[in-house]
Amino acid sequence: MLPDYVALVPELTTSMPSHIAASTSIDALSHLIECFTATIANPVGDNYALIGLKKLFANIELSIREPENLEARLNMLWASYYGGAAIAHAGTHLVHAMSYPLSGKYHIPHGVANAILLAPCMRFVRPAAEEKFAQAYDLLPDANLSLSVTEKSHALVTYFTDLVQRLALPSSLQQLGIEKTHLPNLVEGALQVQRLMKNVPATVKADDVSDIYLTLF
Repeated sequence: MLPDYVALVPELTTSMPSHIAASTSIDALSHLIECFTATIANPVGDNYALIGLKKLFANIELSIREPENLEARLNMLWASYYGGAAIAHAGTHLVHAMSYPLSGKYHIPHGVANAILLAPCMRFVRPAAEEKFAQAYDLLPDANLSLSVTEKSHALVTYFTDLVQRLALPSSLQQLGIEKTHLPNLVEGALQVQRLMKNVPATVKADDVSDIYLTLF
C-alpha cells in the first residue's frame, strides 16, 4: 500500500535534535537494507531499496552535520520514503524483530534500538546475502569497486559499525539500562516476532539471537 501523495518538506526537519536525526536515519537505513535482503525481496522492492540506499549513503552524515542543508535533508526524506515503499513490497527482518522487545518492553526509542542492532544483525545475515551486500556496498560514495563480492559484503558491515559510532549513537545495551539478566526476556520477545523472523535470509535459532544480544554487552 502506497500513498497517492507525500509531502517531503526539509524545512520542517532542521530543528530536529541531532541524536533524533541520527537514530531516525538509521531506522530508515534498516528499512532499506532489510527489505533488500529479505526472503520475500522482489524486483520492485529492490528497486526502491537501491534508490533509497544511494540517497541515504550520500547524505546521512552531511544532513546531520549540517541540519540547515536542505538538499541533504530532502534526500534523507526521499530515502525514508523509499524505505517505506520497499516495506510495502517486501519487509524488514532481523534488526526489527530483535529491536521490538527493546522498544516495547524496555521503552528504548525505536531508532536507537535499531541502531545498536544494525551491525551485529547484518554481520549474522552477511554470509547468506553476500551478493546483495556487495550491491549495496557499491552505492557508498567511497566504495572500493575493486574488492571481491565477499570483501564488499564484509566492508558493508564495517561501514554500518563505523557509521553508528560516528553518529554518536549507543554501542552497548548497558548504555540503555539493559543488563544481562534481561537476556531471556529479550530472546523470547524477539523470537515471538515470527512475522519478521520468517523474512531473515538465514536460519535463526534461539542461541543465535542470544549470541547477537550478548555482543552488545
